[in-house]
Amino acid sequence: MRSRASVLRMAVVCAAALGLVLLGCGIAASPASAANEDFAKINERIIDSYLLPHFQTLADESALLGGIIAGVCAGDAGKLTDARGEFEKTALSWAAVDFLRMGPMAQIGRAERFHFWPDARNVTPRQVGRLVASRDESALDPQVLLKKSAAVQGLGALELLLYDDKRPITDTTDDGRYRCRLAVAAAEAVQAETLEVIAAWSGADGWRTRLLQPGVGNSPYKTTDEVTADFARAFITGLQMILDREIVQMEYAAVNPARKPLLVFARSGLTARYIVAKMQSLRQLYDAMDLAAAVPKDKSWMSRWISGAFDRLSDEVPDAISNTETTGEVRSRRLRILRFQIDGIRKLVGREMATLAGLTIGFNELDGD
Repeated sequence: MRSRASVLRMAVVCAAALGLVLLGCGIAASPASAANEDFAKINERIIDSYLLPHFQTLADESALLGGIIAGVCAGDAGKLTDARGEFEKTALSWAAVDFLRMGPMAQIGRAERFHFWPDARNVTPRQVGRLVASRDESALDPQVLLKKSAAVQGLGALELLLYDDKRPITDTTDDGRYRCRLAVAAAEAVQAETLEVIAAWSGADGWRTRLLQPGVGNSPYKTTDEVTADFARAFITGLQMILDREIVQMEYAAVNPARKPLLVFARSGLTARYIVAKMQSLRQLYDAMDLAAAVPKDKSWMSRWISGAFDRLSDEVPDAISNTETTGEVRSRRLRILRFQIDGIRKLVGREMATLAGLTIGFNELDGD
């Protein structure tokens, strides 16, 4: 039979062992708990300080645009300049959200209804032309227009209608008057679509709740880090869109002068400003994600390099894109530098910083597939 002392010693040893186990469990759980809390704060910050405000700006600008175009249709031809100016603000507002293909923006065809792009086959001019030729009165109702082809609504159709000097919306012919009214409907359709997106984010069962309460109800997410990873994917997608749709196109055209590049908002002369606006918006999203906080001191050069790259892009993009007088190898080299900066940000965030933060991005987004 064991002595009282030996039993006591055994109890002390067991208690100590149990204490170590509990302490070990506490140490293991603490960082995960803290990480989940951090991701939750990041997600809330992105939705409330970035995503929703930018969609609201798009709704406000498109509402103003519709009103100004209506003034043109009422006979004030001088307002066409104002309408074009407001169109620019609306298009640049879209630059801040065109890569956010999550929540209600993941709905099939929705992004295309905002902006049918790229339009390599010139579908928008052809289909808008058919509407004008038939003078389809139903298309003048924005709610009906939203149900028609994406090519005849949204920013692409608006740009075509507002910047067609051969067939201006100020023309007093029947076709001119119809085109003007169609432009009003297109602007109102953009506003209606934006308000619908904002509404889908709101409410007890809205997408904001689903993203901020993963694993609850009908949320498609199980954990907070999955949501943050989706925002990181959106960031990477935005960079990839600039590379594939703009920079690579211009690089090829620089050494193949016979080929005219297909560039976003080229008709309105907004290409460079749109890309700069998109880069500035992506920087805002990058700052809101705060992935740099997870980078150890020995890799702090990554955050500094990304910050410098964003600065250089803001300075260099306008001239590199707009200065078409610089052709051949000189322009090609300048565009390659832009591509290097954008691709560098994309790879550092997607392959290094996201991993350090504990996010799983996936290969498709990283490779731009």
